[in-house]
Amino acid sequence: MKSSIKHINILLVTLALSLGACKDSFLDLKNPQSLPLNGTIKDLATLTTAGNGAYAQLKDVNYYGRSFLVIPELFGDNAFVSRSNGGRYQEENLLAITRESGVGVSAWAAMYRTIVNANITITEGEKLPVLAAHNQVIGEMYALRALAYFDLVRLFAQPYNFTANASHLGVPLVLERKDELIKPARSTVAEVYDQIVSDLKKSLTLMTTAQKPAKFTPTAANGLLAKVYLYMEDWENAEKYATDAIAGPYTLLARTAYVTSWANKFSVESLFEVGTLTTDNLAANSIGYFYEQAGYGEGLATQDLYSKYTASDVRRSLIQVGVRSVTFENPAYFVKKYPKGTSTRDDNLKVLRLSEVYLIRAEARAELGRADATKNAGALSDLNMIAQRADAAALALAGLTGDDLVERILLERRKELAFEGNRFFDLTRRKKNVDHWVSETNLSPTAPTLPTPPVTFTYPNEKFVYPIPFAEITANPNIKQNPGWVQ
Repeated sequence: MKSSIKHINILLVTLALSLGACKDSFLDLKNPQSLPLNGTIKDLATLTTAGNGAYAQLKDVNYYGRSFLVIPELFGDNAFVSRSNGGRYQEENLLAITRESGVGVSAWAAMYRTIVNANITITEGEKLPVLAAHNQVIGEMYALRALAYFDLVRLFAQPYNFTANASHLGVPLVLERKDELIKPARSTVAEVYDQIVSDLKKSLTLMTTAQKPAKFTPTAANGLLAKVYLYMEDWENAEKYATDAIAGPYTLLARTAYVTSWANKFSVESLFEVGTLTTDNLAANSIGYFYEQAGYGEGLATQDLYSKYTASDVRRSLIQVGVRSVTFENPAYFVKKYPKGTSTRDDNLKVLRLSEVYLIRAEARAELGRADATKNAGALSDLNMIAQRADAAALALAGLTGDDLVERILLERRKELAFEGNRFFDLTRRKKNVDHWVSETNLSPTAPTLPTPPVTFTYPNEKFVYPIPFAEITANPNIKQNPGWVQ
């Protein structure tokens, strides 16, 4: 199986379940691509193996393995690439993407591989006897497919509220296993989001396992559904499903455990993590190696972000002040959220945490509070829960309403979720201009930091989404390019 396949019309005729990390049943055969799809998933063991193959796609270097967590930080105002670098993410650092962008092409391929794997597992799994154990895995695949489409539509299409009815172009919806070449057109963003919601609601009817490390559960699906509704500005449903997720079996970490939790796997507040083993990590291509100074160390936090934390905020210790070099960044702000990058190199990737769900509910309640003032107290309570968990010296926030309350919640999202792949999407879904840092410099090694002024990109902006990969356009004549790029 060639992992370099990048075109949907080609990808859909391959047996995408063949993965080097999986060693069970039919996956051990020498030429799995020549096998018929029917009957290869025949029991719980092979269904589980197929599901694991779908999950494994998330670890791709240009998906959650690194790029999808890095891009929204570089595009936004949280991070930039050091002037001492090996050429990684230069287009992203300059916000100067092209149709041939290697990161974009590979991300597109990785996300569709995830979808194809999920489709095959769902189609074949639904032929098995109806058992709770089977339904659990099938439900996970519906949730996983929803996640992949949510990520695709955020990266390759403008935000949901870009048009009044989300009628602008999204991404192609491919929902069934196909044994022949297909060349699908792009669905609208509204259609893609409707499918994401449908998949997540379907998953909730199938899954029953309360906690399952590195796998979707009902709580994780509720949390993701709340996030999807937040992006859709459906505040009532965002509040509802966030509340359902908060009622699940996960708890917020204690303040004293927060920093050390980043060196651990499957914390008590992680609704969904991508699990990484020492035997299947990305080594020098991992996100930790990109940020850790003993590795590439090229990804640096902006001083602007660092300045948002008070001295008593425990989260500030996840950004350490140091010297990249006298010639380059001095001082520099080192990211420490992925601390295994140069040791075991197997940091888990946190996709959704309970703290974010509290902030989703806070934002939804703040918006509902514009018409129903009784909602503001709940919004402030959720906001204070996260702000005061991080900072023992923080006074309880009170009296904020409307825009002031929403802005304070967005600031808390920035501080809490930095380097987890959210910042740029938060800015664009709120229709904000983006202050983008390319570098930071000093007048001299001993002078106070004087950041290079950011470049401000105004919303709306054609450069706020990746172009559809040029190779995809040439392979599939039914796909239209995003505005701003030549077809």
